Amino acid sequence: MEIIAHEASGEKILLTSDYCPNPAMKNAFQTQFFTCSLRRIELCNQKLNDYTVSQNARFLLLHLTLRNHTNEVISMFKEDFYIRFDGEGPYEAEEEFGVMHQFPDTYALKPDEEKRGCLVFIIAANTKRITFSYTEYFDDESEGKTYRLKYELKH
Repeated sequence: MEIIAHEASGEKILLTSDYCPNPAMKNAFQTQFFTCSLRRIELCNQKLNDYTVSQNARFLLLHLTLRNHTNEVISMFKEDFYIRFDGEGPYEAEEEFGVMHQFPDTYALKPDEEKRGCLVFIIAANTKRITFSYTEYFDDESEGKTYRLKYELKH
């Protein structure tokens, strides 16, 4: 997986040691309802559009492709996905605030529809490991399986 890191001198491409329990799903997972593929990780500095975070933090953009593989419309929420970094968290994605192609707070996937977009998170500036997760929740409020993609950030 390639990680794009934004720095004062320009963009820097970092490579990760990808955690991969199933080589066929290295940067993706398939739930009962949809498939999620992580296309790119983007590490930004403290400023993103008109928003600024403290010097100890930075923005992280995860560029995803979601594909509904059922015959029903699936309602999706930004709270469906969360991240842990260096053992801290879980943290939800940030509210929609104008990043190009950012997933809205709520959206729907029609049968066999595919949507591309990104989720924005705020992480510690010195983060070494990130885990991107999704946990299934059902209408009866029971919890299903948790899916995780783990990455080590090399600075």
